[in-house]
Parts: sequence; structure tokens; C-alpha cells
Amino acid sequence: MPRLHLAFEGIDGSGLTTHSRLLVERLSKRGYRSFYSKEPTNGPIGRLIRELLASRDEPDHVMMALLFAADRRWNYYSSPNSIRGMLERGYIVVSDRYKYSSIAYQGAFAGIDWVWSINSRVPHSDAIIYIDVPVDVALRRVRERARNGAVIEAYEERAYLEKIKEAYEEVLERAANEGIIVKRVPMVESGRERPIEDVADEVFDFALSLVERI
Repeated sequence: MPRLHLAFEGIDGSGLTTHSRLLVERLSKRGYRSFYSKEPTNGPIGRLIRELLASRDEPDHVMMALLFAADRRWNYYSSPNSIRGMLERGYIVVSDRYKYSSIAYQGAFAGIDWVWSINSRVPHSDAIIYIDVPVDVALRRVRERARNGAVIEAYEERAYLEKIKEAYEEVLERAANEGIIVKRVPMVESGRERPIEDVADEVFDFALSLVERI
């Protein structure tokens, strides 16, 4: 069975959870053993991170970067369904955010080099699937979620997301230079949002092309 780790990345409101779950579902239907992983986790550090994000207080970017790095290492090596364990069992692991989120989100304010460094104790993913969405569209989606009862978190504001989106460009370029496959998937074409099915098809075709290389 293939061992493959795919990381979904993008700013808040880009549909990472929708598309990472859809990919796991479609791979499973094709007969591949697939596992969904989400960060922050539901572990002890992840729960603290979620509490801090939900408080809407001004983030301490250094503290948040350290917490995310610790939660990520727990998720990769120590959690009951660790990423390493699932890969060793022959699963395709699909991460709904991985270390590149921290490098963009906290690195935009605390320094990309430093956040990259503190996340170096977990391996790179094999590929990054970057869902590229304009900030205006992302913010509208965040507001729609809030109307349906979701909590607006600390980084879900225009000033933050604009800077984070800019940081992602540097992170993705650096990742590509280190040999990580980077797939950009635009959420908007010709000024219109693409249907979920259209985006999901593109993501699935890309993932399948990687699986077939193994």
C-alpha cells in the first residue's frame, strides 16, 4: 500500500476541511486506506490552542508558534493515531493543516525562519495542496460560518489574513525549493467561485497522480 502524506494549506475560509475530508472519502472509495488528520488536534495542547484562538485576544505569536509546534510533534509521533504510525501502517495521511500553516500564520509576525526552524523536528509532507482563495472571499465565508454558530477566531480578520496570505507565498516557494511538491488550486476563476465538485476533482486527480507514482 502507498505511504503518502498530503498537507492541505490556505488561509481561513479557503475550504481546507471540506476538501481534505472529500479527498479522504474519494480515496477510500477507490480502495486506498486513507486517514484524516487535523491541526490543531484534540489533544491536550491542541485544546489549549483552540481555547486561545476562540478568546479573540491579541495573539502572542511566539507563544502560539511554540504551542502549535508542540501539538504538531505530539500529533506526528505520540498521539493514538499518530501520523507516523498511520504512514507506517500503509495509510495515505491527509492533513487538514500541517506545519506550513504555522510557518505562514505565526511566521508572518514572529519570523518565518524561526518558525520554520522550530518545526524542523517533524518531517515534511510529501506534497502541499494549497487552496488559493482571495481574502474577500475568505472573509465572507468566515462571516457565513459565524452566522451559523461558528466562533470567529483570532486570526480571522482582514489585516491578519492579508499578511498571512503574503507569507504563504514565501513558505510555498521555500517548500518547493526543498523538494516538496506544491499544488496550487485556485478557488476563484474569472471572478467566480468554482463549484466544490470542480475543485474536488482537481484535488483528487492530483492526489491520484502521486499515488500512482509510488
